[in-house]
Amino acid sequence: MTAIRHQLLRLAVLGVALGFIALPFAVQAQTNLPVQASPASAGRKAEAGLGSDYCARQLGTWFYCDTDPDQVRSPNANPGSPVSSDEADMAAAEKFKADMEHARLVAVWNPTEENIRRYYAFQQETMDKSGLFADTVRRLIWSDPSLDYTLQRPISTAAKTEWVDTRNTDRDLFFRGAYDQIGLFYIYRGSCGPCRAASPIVRAFGQRFGVVVKPISADGAPNPEFPNFVADRGQLKAWGITDPVTPAYLIYQKPSLDAHGNTRPVSITVTDGKQITLRPCESPRGCLTYVGAGLLTVDELADRLFVTLATQPGKDF
Repeated sequence: MTAIRHQLLRLAVLGVALGFIALPFAVQAQTNLPVQASPASAGRKAEAGLGSDYCARQLGTWFYCDTDPDQVRSPNANPGSPVSSDEADMAAAEKFKADMEHARLVAVWNPTEENIRRYYAFQQETMDKSGLFADTVRRLIWSDPSLDYTLQRPISTAAKTEWVDTRNTDRDLFFRGAYDQIGLFYIYRGSCGPCRAASPIVRAFGQRFGVVVKPISADGAPNPEFPNFVADRGQLKAWGITDPVTPAYLIYQKPSLDAHGNTRPVSITVTDGKQITLRPCESPRGCLTYVGAGLLTVDELADRLFVTLATQPGKDF
């Protein structure tokens, strides 16, 4: 009996040993993954604090592992060729976006504490990345003035005050130099309440900047601010203005052509010797530009004329 017991014990130990030896091969057959990861991949996973089998486990939607860049492929890439870091970042960003939207929809549809907390975890990560982005942009702009738009349009109190003062001076000097090239058609109605408030403002604008104002009454009613008004006799329709909203404003500009029909630029000197060129009018009959309607202040009206006649799109915004 003793010999039989010893024989059975040896067989049990041998069976356990064979079981441990066969286990890795069984795992490999079930997961279809290599038992040993590549040194580079293992190093990245070790740095992230992940076990070598973390990404292989099916843990559900809310568990994440770092994507191995060696395994990320572009849909258009050849098999075996790694994608660029931009493509890997885009893939990670798109996955994060999709997961966040999924969490949001789940939280809205079933607003349990767990679902809401899960969604807010995404929100927190988004805010962290936004803060990092904003801070990096700020530091980059400090180190590279060519990226600093506030040098063109300041936002700090002191710089903005100086910029606005200089711009207003340039605007005033521009109108003084271009007064004989431009004019303002002011369209009103006698039954228009805002027109009664706008009329003295428009008159003050013309007096301040030396711009000729020509009032046109859309309904033939007189205007105490402009005794020399002109009633509409079809000229508004000829200009393409039907049933105008009043008060309305149109810039009139003389042709910028010489005796030979060539464009003759008009330049005006402003602060620090800068030159501002009046927008050319290439029509022999002059140019009309509709610049809006409604009750405007003197400065608002002046800004609309100045921006339209003296600046290029995107240069003064």
